[in-house]
Amino acid sequence: MRKRSRRSVSARSRINWAGRKTRQKRRATYKRSGTAIQSIHRAGESKLADAAYDAGLLEGAKSNAGEDEVLLYESPLQRAFTDWCAAHVKKRPDIRTMLRLSKSYTGGYAKASGRKDARIPLPLARTAAAVVCASNEQDTLGKVLQQLERLPFQEVIVVLNGCRDQSYSAARNHRIASILHVPGRLGHDVGRSMGAAMTSADIVLFTDGDVVISAEELAPFIYKVDEGIDAALNDLNPYLPPYMHQDEVTRCKSFLNTVLGHPELGANSLTAVPHALARRLIENIGSEQLMVPPKAQALALAKGHRFALVQPVDVISANRKRPGNTGTGNAVADLIIGDHAEAFHALIDAGWMPQSSTVSRTEVALRRNA
Repeated sequence: MRKRSRRSVSARSRINWAGRKTRQKRRATYKRSGTAIQSIHRAGESKLADAAYDAGLLEGAKSNAGEDEVLLYESPLQRAFTDWCAAHVKKRPDIRTMLRLSKSYTGGYAKASGRKDARIPLPLARTAAAVVCASNEQDTLGKVLQQLERLPFQEVIVVLNGCRDQSYSAARNHRIASILHVPGRLGHDVGRSMGAAMTSADIVLFTDGDVVISAEELAPFIYKVDEGIDAALNDLNPYLPPYMHQDEVTRCKSFLNTVLGHPELGANSLTAVPHALARRLIENIGSEQLMVPPKAQALALAKGHRFALVQPVDVISANRKRPGNTGTGNAVADLIIGDHAEAFHALIDAGWMPQSSTVSRTEVALRRNA
């Protein structure tokens, strides 16, 4: 059991400051060392995390049993942590640091309240919602929603796409879920478009009901859009083979990004979850465009919206294998390739022209054969 007495704080203070001259000499010796700079940064981060834990202890002592019935976004925990960050965190930290502060604060809050608490409060400046598409996902949908409940979403829209199993019952067990039941199978892309049209939240996270992704992995996507990015993408590059071994779908994605002047995006696309979009992007291109993800991405990039790769989340190995999405030339691959053709058609119709290039034919040939 962790005690936070005045005596323990003093002991920790002596440990932190003992041998100050020795440390100052060491820092002077290695002041140009990246390792030393990182060490100093971690020390400051740890001190702030301890302060977050202490603040959580104070607030947790005020909590009551009724709080368990409140969703995180409107909970005392979310409000208290947001207020603490505003008062004590001068500069917006990166998501790794913010998650550590959130965990420390919640840890203190849980200790004082006497209840287990795995929620992840985040000081968001904008409202956030999630859209989950599911097609016969009774075994995983509940677990997906459990992770979403740990984040400060204002609403979670579950699009049940031609379900014939108990997915509806699984979704109904979670009070955070607003359910849209579509009798026929329209596909995940159409479901995302419909879900996006149902919410007015500033940030919309998209994920699927067949892949359970932890709240810690989902948080960076909404945090990135809250910073001002228009589209936060899952970075699948670490899981892709070299170009010579890539399939035609992956090459189509890379080609579209490159032609649009964003080769830094690699083969990453709105076809993959999780990803998050800003409301301004959705309204600018129209939520109906999300029915064809490459088309939506092409129009958004052509309009100057900012895309960013957030972090790698392995949804490839965890993706549920179905008869239509495996094997060479499968139906899903053919659909995605067609979607990319539609994306180029939409760009041309909108009057878009590729950037001019001064690269010679010889240079193009050398790059192609490299």
